[in-house]
Amino acid sequence: MDARYLAWRIEQAQAEQVDQTPLPGRTGRPSLHVAGGRAIYTGPRALFSIALGVGLDGAVSATDVDRMEALLGQDGGLVRIELSSFADPSLSRELARRRYTVESFQLVWWRQPAEVPPPPPGVTVRPLHAGEERTWAGLFFHAYAGRPVAAEVELLGGLNLTRTPCNTCFFACVDGAPRGVGVVSATEGVALLSGDGVPPPYRGRGLQLALIHARLAWAAERGCDVATASTEPSTASQRSYEKAGFRCAYPKLVMVRPAPGT
Repeated sequence: MDARYLAWRIEQAQAEQVDQTPLPGRTGRPSLHVAGGRAIYTGPRALFSIALGVGLDGAVSATDVDRMEALLGQDGGLVRIELSSFADPSLSRELARRRYTVESFQLVWWRQPAEVPPPPPGVTVRPLHAGEERTWAGLFFHAYAGRPVAAEVELLGGLNLTRTPCNTCFFACVDGAPRGVGVVSATEGVALLSGDGVPPPYRGRGLQLALIHARLAWAAERGCDVATASTEPSTASQRSYEKAGFRCAYPKLVMVRPAPGT
């Protein structure tokens, strides 16, 4: 598969998942399609307000970036635009002119779905059942924050993922008890694996790898020909995906324009 076309398919799947996430701040604010990508505003000062895949289908003009900044920065917060290695060079030139800086690096992984090995003894992976959303959201927060939930508001990020129409949420269980979480969605034959989370007390038991394998099987059953995920470099998540047979499709940068006055 052509590498640039693969990148375009992956970025479309990522944008679609963000676009479908039901966040209150999105009301009345449709996404903006620009040069093969999308800018998506998800609410006041929201971390997930971002432009993805821009420049994968041609040049990006100063006016295009003006429009993205008007949407993403409407509350006075940061403007985040992802810069793929396959984006048209006009995007990087325009971001440099506006003094964008690198906020973070990401590696985008892919493989074809196929048969996968069974999980370790005592480990099972299954989809979320109705009524388990708060348990899922609590594990998701614990995994990313490093501590259990202490306030109701801390469940909202995970609950939004369970309510996203295109998402299927999974539990990794040890002896039947939920101990890890993951998400998968499918867009035009691309299965996007995301939301991997195992709280600190349960790490080192192969739960993330079991979650990856279960979602690969899910993707294969639905006829997907691409499975993809993103990680930061040199992380435990990267090692898990490599162990599961994923290879790096391309790197990308999260570029950020600081809020006015900072």
